[in-house]
Amino acid sequence: MAFFRSKKLKLNLNTVVSISCSLGEGLYLTGATAGWVDINTNRLLFGHSSEIAEFHIKSKPSVILEVCGNSVILGCDVGVVLFDTVTHREKILRNIFGRHDLALYRSNDGGSYGDYELLSFMHRHNPAENSGYVYHISGDSWSLLDDSIGIPNTFIEIQPSKILISDSLDGAIWLFELDSIGRVKNKRLWTKIEDGGSPDGGCLVGDLVLIALWDAAAIAVFSKNGELIDRVSIPVIRPTNCKYDAKNAQLWVTSASEGLSESQLSEYPASGNTFVFDLEFL
Repeated sequence: MAFFRSKKLKLNLNTVVSISCSLGEGLYLTGATAGWVDINTNRLLFGHSSEIAEFHIKSKPSVILEVCGNSVILGCDVGVVLFDTVTHREKILRNIFGRHDLALYRSNDGGSYGDYELLSFMHRHNPAENSGYVYHISGDSWSLLDDSIGIPNTFIEIQPSKILISDSLDGAIWLFELDSIGRVKNKRLWTKIEDGGSPDGGCLVGDLVLIALWDAAAIAVFSKNGELIDRVSIPVIRPTNCKYDAKNAQLWVTSASEGLSESQLSEYPASGNTFVFDLEFL
């Protein structure tokens, strides 16, 4: 399928996965399997769209980095954790101990990029006054990539070793270019959200970059150059992440209900659920 800058995206609701999350995040799609987490309740939601199972995680999960059969690799407050959905056993694969205060920081977003992973951490109580951390992980080696972003989010690879990382606090979306050993070769401002909403998780769909906009009830659509093409409305005020199922031409979107007022919940009663939209381009 060819994608062009002039095309606009249309979302037609197909399915609502009615498992309510306080803070649904970390969406991951592979084949017919989908998974995400509820950060606030330490839950993993995992399975097929019609058969999603719930699992409790001892560590606080924030993002699914990889899935291999029954094994789910998660970014958690303690580092990178493997959870077996059959035995329910949890194992720390790569721990973050000693690099920052675990009582003050939790993991937020990240991604798996072949030979390495990126995992970010944000202050649990006051991120506006305490910048977060972004780490590059290769094997058992952790290296600090950035410590200047308040709430590191998004983590979309738009080209090999070129990754978008946003700051949900100020709306800035940065393009990080990494060298062959994981150091920052270049960092520049890709774009900034100026007209409402905070950038959260997202994905690449052909030549388009889709980013969920927290507090804007929308998915923003950008070109790879950072030009805003469109904002597509969705039925939740706090979308948190989106991932594309190319086989079925569907977009999955997670959301949050935390912090919403009674009037907001009345206007957006499906907040916290996960949505599957049929995607088309106009």
